[in-house]
Amino acid sequence: MAELHCRAVSLLWATFGLISNNPTLIDAPEFFESKEVIQSLLTDVRAVPRIPFLGELDAYIYINDVPSLPPEIRVTDRAVFAAADFTRLDTEASDRRYSLFGNLGLFFKYAMATLERYHCIYSFHASGVFIPDDNELLIIIGGAGAGKTVLLLEGLSRGYQIFSTEMVHFQFGPDGCRFFKGAMVDNIRIGNLLFDFPAAAERLGLVLPEVGDPWATKIAIDLESVSTPSDILLNPNVTLLFPKIEAGRGAAIINEVRDRRRLVHMLFDNATEKIGGTTLLYEVLPLDTFDTPALMRARLSSMERFVSGEAFPIKRARTILAGPKNSMEGI
Repeated sequence: MAELHCRAVSLLWATFGLISNNPTLIDAPEFFESKEVIQSLLTDVRAVPRIPFLGELDAYIYINDVPSLPPEIRVTDRAVFAAADFTRLDTEASDRRYSLFGNLGLFFKYAMATLERYHCIYSFHASGVFIPDDNELLIIIGGAGAGKTVLLLEGLSRGYQIFSTEMVHFQFGPDGCRFFKGAMVDNIRIGNLLFDFPAAAERLGLVLPEVGDPWATKIAIDLESVSTPSDILLNPNVTLLFPKIEAGRGAAIINEVRDRRRLVHMLFDNATEKIGGTTLLYEVLPLDTFDTPALMRARLSSMERFVSGEAFPIKRARTILAGPKNSMEGI
């Protein structure tokens, strides 16, 4: 590399050094600060603050931006080495979520693995809704399109508090289990706010824009004003919900998940989603899984401990097949 530019950031307890010969790649506000674009990391996590570049950090990401250079990425537990014509790739990308620092890109996946590896913080792909009167955390678990936002909006309509829109992080410690507040920004279809959950829109004080097709248009909504006062919940009562929301469906079909082994399996698969699997960056650069046998074994052990009820009670675990307006029947 030629002249190097450095920046350090944190994500929950994990710390990262970002080093590049192109400062715009590691300083772009659209990824680290914006609450208004779908590629922002703030749609994944609460914050990615700048920290002093001092001492030994958990991991380092080295980015070499060179014109016409064939793309290459090498990964170790402590470092990522990425080299390519990133200026061109960024300019030509049709979906900036799948970029170095996009919310479905390299940094986010590596950060989730780093949280597990060095801090034993595990993350569900889930929304979190808190019922303060019952000290109850509803963890709404599912991948893209499962219906997490629908249940989140139903919770808002009922007056509940938001704990996370996308990822629910937890860590076991001597005092039990701590849950960490997640992202407060969600990309929501205008149609859901207009027709399914007008009470949620009213609670948020939203003035919705007029668009040609409200079901085809999403807007970024900041839910900080209706979030939990605390950034950490210690040993709450927990309800696990696994939704599948389908428009036009009538009465909800709700089933209890009683088999402990099945529940562990469901949680393990979900907690693995963001770390495991492959990703195609910039439509041309394959990114391998960041998972390892050691991480998987530790993750499975944590899911077994999670289900055991050792640190907090699991009130219920349910699958839900429903339409938007009856998504929380019986909850």
